[in-house]
Amino acid sequence: MSSRSLFSLSLFLFSCASSGGDRPPQAITADIWIRGGTVVDGSGGPAVRADVFVQGDSTLFVGMPPEGATALDTIDAAGLVVTPGFIDPHAHGDPFKTPRFENFLAMGVTTICLGQDGFSPETENLGEWMASADTLPLGPNIAMFTGHSTLRRLSGIDFDPDPSEEAVGEMEELLESAVYAGAFGMSTGLEYTPGTYADQKELERLAKVVGRHNGLIMSHMRTEQDETMEDDLAELFAQGRHASVHVSHMKVVFGEGEGRAEEVLHLMAEQRDIFPKFTVTADVYPYMASYTTVGILFPEWAKPPNDYEEVRSERRGELLTYVRDLVKKRNGPEATLFGTEPYKGKTLAEVAAEMEILFEELLVDSIGPAGASAAYFTMDRELQERFIVDPYVMISSDGSPTMHHPRGHGAFAKVIREYVVEDSLLTLEEAIRKMTSLPAQTVGLEKRGRIRRGYIADLLMFDPTKVKDNATFAEPHLPATGFETVIVNGRMAGPSSDLSSGKVLRRRP
Repeated sequence: MSSRSLFSLSLFLFSCASSGGDRPPQAITADIWIRGGTVVDGSGGPAVRADVFVQGDSTLFVGMPPEGATALDTIDAAGLVVTPGFIDPHAHGDPFKTPRFENFLAMGVTTICLGQDGFSPETENLGEWMASADTLPLGPNIAMFTGHSTLRRLSGIDFDPDPSEEAVGEMEELLESAVYAGAFGMSTGLEYTPGTYADQKELERLAKVVGRHNGLIMSHMRTEQDETMEDDLAELFAQGRHASVHVSHMKVVFGEGEGRAEEVLHLMAEQRDIFPKFTVTADVYPYMASYTTVGILFPEWAKPPNDYEEVRSERRGELLTYVRDLVKKRNGPEATLFGTEPYKGKTLAEVAAEMEILFEELLVDSIGPAGASAAYFTMDRELQERFIVDPYVMISSDGSPTMHHPRGHGAFAKVIREYVVEDSLLTLEEAIRKMTSLPAQTVGLEKRGRIRRGYIADLLMFDPTKVKDNATFAEPHLPATGFETVIVNGRMAGPSSDLSSGKVLRRRP
């Protein structure tokens, strides 16, 4: 750490103004008393010295302790910051397989948003699924979105590019039911099938349903590529006439420089001015490599509902050329790192060399569009870091407990270590806002994301200088360290606790 960063952090930790906090009740008898910490409350405002009292699942009082205060449990937070638990607006995983989601708890995440990229549990009754998930020993809280591709499948539209009025109406009914059950909105994954077959009319009709309930459309846009970014945003902004819209894991593939980022952010700001009733936001993860299936390297005509083996037989030469040219454009086969067996941990170039074939032949003849997932090193640091500092852009992981990418175990810790402590790209207060109150407000999580009287007590205590993201692309499942005390819904839930106090959160219809 630089001497300037160390001095700034020391000044922050030990010279913060004392807090008057809330007016204390006449007597405090709390379940938990967090003493002597420096509170960064999630609002983006300056840190203050204050104690935090928790009663049940909520914050009872924040400020200097009144005389005679008592608590069943006291936590010494001297030398530590006390913040709201982090909220991951874009996460993946199955609570029925890994309900504890320990990878998220270890990096301070107390709420995750699932149902992303157009895919959610494939059930017509999302309410029943949520009720079942609520009986699990959940680590973090879960907020659900319903997936647009899933709606297409459930309605029978699936890959149909021109669905009937009746079928679209059924999608609307399914979406309405999911929102009434507590979903926070709809996610789209327009780069994936079957969502990619939707036209603007279909998307806007569904957006109207979301907007009627003040929900959010969270979009994995159609290509995320530099040459089509304006078109991708225009498609999303058309939905933004009817509902709040959000760009998932924002990136500009092949784009370069801060200036390109400024152009994208300017378009988002214009949309906010045109439709101030609705929000226009985005999230980013702090890595320069994405992760998804190798299907993104194949043309649409080689993916479902088309028969891949038939396509390969009839158009193999054309397919090889398409895949070869696209991989080279994406920084070559050395920039694709497999995350699934039997190629896990090797680049496309390495596997092709071992098999003594061309990399395009490996993809077309041995793997196919559904045969593997990989990390793709195609992102520009200067561009992505400009996104990170924008006040309307929050932090996400886009990770899961099992994904072969370090973001699922390290994203939030990496922001603290790299962008706050080491590089000073963000102040601690602003970084915390981007990981707490901003996603809470955007998603619609009531009384979360702030340390404030009456808000739910999802809390962290940590020393920023000791936070570390240990996961790497070689070893992506190493948990983060430094977040030793994690409280979810007023109960201890971090690495040092076996308690599971997470809940399935529901949006009020």
